Amino acid sequence: MTSSTRRQFLSMAALAAGTVYWGQKDPGLLSRRGRSYNRPQANPPNIVLVTVDALRSDHISAYGYARNTTPNLDGLAAQGARFLQASTTSPWTYAANAAMVTGQSPTRLGASWNVAGLPGAMPTLAGLLQGAGYQTAGFASAVLIRKTYGFDRGYDHYDDSATYGYPNSAQNMAQEVNQRTLAWLDANRDPNKPLFLYIYYFDPHSWYNPPAPYDTLYDNTYTGAVTPEVIEDGQSIVGGTVTPTARDMEHILALYDGEIAYWDAKFGEMLTALQSRGLLDNTLLTVTADHGESFGEHEKWAHAGSLYEEAMRVPLLMRYTGVIGADTSRSVPVSNMDLMPTLLDYAGVTPPEGLSAVSLRPLIEGSQPAQRDVFCEVDGMNDPAHWIYWNAARTDLRAVYRDEWKYIHHVGRPEEDELYQLNGASVYETTNLLTSEPAMAQALRQAVMHNFSLWKIVLPYVSG
Repeated sequence: MTSSTRRQFLSMAALAAGTVYWGQKDPGLLSRRGRSYNRPQANPPNIVLVTVDALRSDHISAYGYARNTTPNLDGLAAQGARFLQASTTSPWTYAANAAMVTGQSPTRLGASWNVAGLPGAMPTLAGLLQGAGYQTAGFASAVLIRKTYGFDRGYDHYDDSATYGYPNSAQNMAQEVNQRTLAWLDANRDPNKPLFLYIYYFDPHSWYNPPAPYDTLYDNTYTGAVTPEVIEDGQSIVGGTVTPTARDMEHILALYDGEIAYWDAKFGEMLTALQSRGLLDNTLLTVTADHGESFGEHEKWAHAGSLYEEAMRVPLLMRYTGVIGADTSRSVPVSNMDLMPTLLDYAGVTPPEGLSAVSLRPLIEGSQPAQRDVFCEVDGMNDPAHWIYWNAARTDLRAVYRDEWKYIHHVGRPEEDELYQLNGASVYETTNLLTSEPAMAQALRQAVMHNFSLWKIVLPYVSG
């Protein structure tokens, strides 16, 4: 697609959304950098939390992607805070979302592949806001965050009816989520209470089959056989029955980017609809993802089987006009699990003690943070009959971020441990520095072992 054709299409998509890209809706929002952003709020803010499944940050134009996939999300980035090194706690939906809504790590939640559901006594973000007088409503479109698993706790209304079918062959899930959300708001919004609105979009999770015209937006000449029906969730590729050529991979990535562009257009429509209803006034708006997606990097596909950056690095953006400064960026490691105490902080609600997460508000408002390690994890699976066996690691994986360093520990197989330096020249893992940086490797390995209470198990450090 030529640049002029792409601009024409994006203009058409924005027109359909009822606005010229959300970032241009109020140009004044983009020029308020000289003001104070710490003014106290007379009333608790509305909170809108948007989570997008399987959205890796390096396919977002606001994070430097060459394709203009996300003009509406880019507008949000220009108006608020953007975290450049945000990671998820785990590369699969249930564990990551359980951590986000509780502020507790998957280990503390017992978030295993058996998916037992949220611990009954664990406070949730929605429950704490509800207890503070918020009207709470959630709209979900992922099977693993259904009411069945306790994700409806604390909501006055929780609609998981758009979580039909898996693998996902639906092409218009974002549209359905929008319709259900706005219909409920129009019929049930209580203007006397602050609102907590949780919107979960399953796009761009596989299958990669965006509706027209997004299915050909970035590749309209492909004539090969690798279709969404062939790829499905990646089982055919992982299983070796399909081996994509370079041209096939271009097409697969174009479909994935088409999913992102489709979601972004629907996100823009949702923002316009909320604005027309006065629901973005005095509102803290946050967008993140539960995990990313792999496309052959490190010989991995989809997600859930590794802790590499393509699966772990996620967008994290927050806008709160008049409180959070426009075009703010932070580059220290943070976790999307930190959203729970952060949103409570801005709402004036005291978070529970003993969280695995911390509030990002001081960091957003310019405080110099003390060094902080950020952890992530995923369990392995060795049972061939289990539903995740096809894509899971064969051993538990635990990792830590410290500044620009990342250490991945293979539980029970320390000889396979990995140390990487993530920086501008090498954002993703390329060179394992385990043997060439033994002091850093030892320090980070000890941090992992302590955090996950694995220090009780004697696992010799491998130095070469």
